[in-house]
Amino acid sequence: MTRSKQALILNVLTYTAAVVVVLLMAFPLYGLFLTSLQPESVIRSRDMQFFPDSIYLEHFREVLRPGHIVPIREGMWNSLILSMTTALVCLVAALPAAYAFSRLRLPGRRIILGTLVSVYFLPTTLFLIPMFVLFVSWNINDTFLSLVLAYSGFILPFEIWVLKAFIDKLPLEVEDAARVDGCTDLQVMLKIVLPMVRPGILAGFVFAFILSWIEFLTPLIFTADLKITTVALGLFRSTIDIKIGQQAAAAVLTLLPVAVLMLVFQNLITRVLLTGDEN
Repeated sequence: MTRSKQALILNVLTYTAAVVVVLLMAFPLYGLFLTSLQPESVIRSRDMQFFPDSIYLEHFREVLRPGHIVPIREGMWNSLILSMTTALVCLVAALPAAYAFSRLRLPGRRIILGTLVSVYFLPTTLFLIPMFVLFVSWNINDTFLSLVLAYSGFILPFEIWVLKAFIDKLPLEVEDAARVDGCTDLQVMLKIVLPMVRPGILAGFVFAFILSWIEFLTPLIFTADLKITTVALGLFRSTIDIKIGQQAAAAVLTLLPVAVLMLVFQNLITRVLLTGDEN
């Protein structure tokens, strides 16, 4: 068998496997959208259509109605504020740290980086309980501040790693030339590094926003009166009569911001995950 035929067979097998994986992942999502767009009577019957003739939006209107038993509307607003705040805090904290790890010869730099990443090998609950006790003693539990601090603690190691990968790609000659012209280290970072690392900043913001938006366990433990979307979704199971269509509509609304970000920034996200390179 020639190399061209082997390559053709390999490509066919690869694309076939990719199509199968996409279908397996997309089918539950399509089922979720389909459920959210059909009346409750159709959902609970055998007449549910795989390709519906009409679109039923009443479930979305109902879950977004003020005073609904499940506070999805309030939860989405709180989640939006929380995710954006966390993303900004992580960027402000991670950028100078990433620059220091990339450019300065810090003693034990690799050990520190390895320690930061090793956080993700440990169960989340190992950190949540001590943090909860600490926040209660500070009297900041069930507040935006407690969630921002907790989210930032989990996201910062990954954020630093992503930004460091971008800064590592920047040419040192440009920074050296700026220092020769009289720029201080702070001016080099603000006037040279920041404009050149804008794709990395955008990638860091997107990742931090998504990771904050989808977090469930942390707000479940840290909040009671503060409504967060992922926790609010679970309240459907505590209602007397579970509205399947409304639950599906709420899940679609929760999924929507993440899906939009993934579609808009898919090339950037892919390059960050694979190489951290974006020029």
